[in-house]
Amino acid sequence: MRIGVRLDATRAHGVLVHAGRVLASSSISKSAPFDRQLTGLLRQFTDPFTQRGTVDSVTWDISAVLEGSLRRAGHKHDSTAPVAGPVGVLRLLPRSPYAVGHTSALVNSLVAHVGTARGGHDLFGTELAPIDLESAARETAKARATGVTALAVIATGASGQAAHEQLVAARLLGEYPDLRLCLSHEVGGLGLLERETTTVVNAALFDLAEELVTRLEGVTKALGGATSCWFASGDGGRVTPRRLRTLPVLGLSTTPAAALLGAAILSARTDTTVLLTDENTISIGHVRDGLPHVESDLRGTLGVRLSTPQPALTVRPARAAAETAALLTEQNPANAGVVVPVTPEGANLADWLTSDPHSGLSAVGFDVDPSTVGTACAEPSAWLDLVVTAGTQDDLHRQQSLLEQRALTLVEAGGARPGSGRVIRSAATSLGFLRGDVYRLRVRASAGTRP
Repeated sequence: MRIGVRLDATRAHGVLVHAGRVLASSSISKSAPFDRQLTGLLRQFTDPFTQRGTVDSVTWDISAVLEGSLRRAGHKHDSTAPVAGPVGVLRLLPRSPYAVGHTSALVNSLVAHVGTARGGHDLFGTELAPIDLESAARETAKARATGVTALAVIATGASGQAAHEQLVAARLLGEYPDLRLCLSHEVGGLGLLERETTTVVNAALFDLAEELVTRLEGVTKALGGATSCWFASGDGGRVTPRRLRTLPVLGLSTTPAAALLGAAILSARTDTTVLLTDENTISIGHVRDGLPHVESDLRGTLGVRLSTPQPALTVRPARAAAETAALLTEQNPANAGVVVPVTPEGANLADWLTSDPHSGLSAVGFDVDPSTVGTACAEPSAWLDLVVTAGTQDDLHRQQSLLEQRALTLVEAGGARPGSGRVIRSAATSLGFLRGDVYRLRVRASAGTRP
């Protein structure tokens, strides 16, 4: 048996699932002491069902808490709610730009100091300028003077060559052992702007993620036994507490990904279109091989492009419901998709969409939160995205195979049963606009799914 819990601004929603079947669900309002309330919520599931077996895992969806803290970063007058950041930013560039600001107001609200030091590579791994460690140390000292404890380090070309970021990290940690670093090559991605955005957001969430993960680990341990603690990730999988502490950005956009997964489980369909409805919108996503379709470099709920994976959704207004249903029915009359309300207000729209028996749309999950079901049933996952140089096709295949093995290793290191990992997607895209032997490799792996 598994438990999934989703935290939002005012409530906690939980569900107990066994073999893809919902055994119980409940929700509670947030009030102090909240940890004790969460323990009580878990006990509602475990105590009546102890004779059926033990609870194997509790998986937490904390994306609403993380995203809320980021949005409040520019409005720090609200001292009762957690606020992300601030962080320092250190860019390693071959030459200083004329402007150092970011294009996103959200990212700028998280940053207390921006510094630039010489360094960086091109996407072929060629050094554009020698690394200036002294300048990097001086800029870090300025950032520390503002009171920041976390630093985002972004080097040009780090997707293919991380040497300069690693050299700077070694130097800075030698001088500031308590400094928390996020290096851009750790989050992956091709675009420099997307990589910087993701690195800054990740560093800004360090403290909040540390506090949340520690608290929820304690709540999970209160169940006793061998119940393991997990956290939902934006690719529809789950990660260990240790990995979320290091990369809390993985905990963003998890609710829609979990809702897509939950819809697949509740409808018993491994390949289908999913319509997530609320009062005002219809979010259209897809499930393939039992997993939500995800991509990187998308504008998620925060409105900024992140290099980490999140569900690929098309959002349409509720007033376009008839047009949307007709289009999906035309594409696949027998299986136009499943409709799942993600809020109580979305149930009316979901009911209207499925009222026509000839539409090919079917309804699931009206009486249960689909995202908590997906959270409970999520499996360990990994997503890798980097740039490589390969002189021959054999060399490309070798590097792609190595990256696939690395992804599978991450899945098993995340707690998957040995041998249960599968490569879900492995793509090599030629960056021919740069040079014929440069490729972007993206690999997605998960446990417990079809290859």
